[in-house]
Amino acid sequence: MRSSELLHFAFRARDPLALGLWYADLFEGQFLLHPVMSGLGIVLVKLNHPEALYDGLLEIWPWDVVWDGQAAVFRKVSPQPSPTSYGHVALKIAAGADAIVAELTRRGIAHRVEPRGLKLMIPVIDDPEGNMVELFPDVDHADLPPGALCQPAQVGPIMAALKQRLEQRLADRGPQQGVPLLLFEAQRPT
Repeated sequence: MRSSELLHFAFRARDPLALGLWYADLFEGQFLLHPVMSGLGIVLVKLNHPEALYDGLLEIWPWDVVWDGQAAVFRKVSPQPSPTSYGHVALKIAAGADAIVAELTRRGIAHRVEPRGLKLMIPVIDDPEGNMVELFPDVDHADLPPGALCQPAQVGPIMAALKQRLEQRLADRGPQQGVPLLLFEAQRPT
């Protein structure tokens, strides 16, 4: 089975309504009202495709609600919030990177530009709860590097080899330096 696009994304928040309002304002979204989910405090923000229920939907869940798939019911539980929220969502924006940065600047939203490939720099922001929001500029296609895909039977040995290669490359780096996304690409000639 192949996937062609992300339909919705769900994550938790300490204040789902405030975070939902933030996303709706940023992306000119609307709220989808569901008699049960909304009643439980789950905030549903439609970012695009108003004609399709699940396409372009953010679900922002409170910490005291879980889905019990075995019984097909929501359950209220004792809230166990994480001290930090660190999920992330990536959205394609129908504008170039410069236009996205200009809009963020105009609106006073702190942002940064980060690499996501050799020739792909994207604007990135953090939502009020610390979740990263990647704003991919009007990208319809990006080529996969050679060897980037593998079959399930190969993934274990390949992941182990990649881990070993990375550990060797990082042997002389201190943990405070972090690991750049394009660590190996920096060695390639341009």
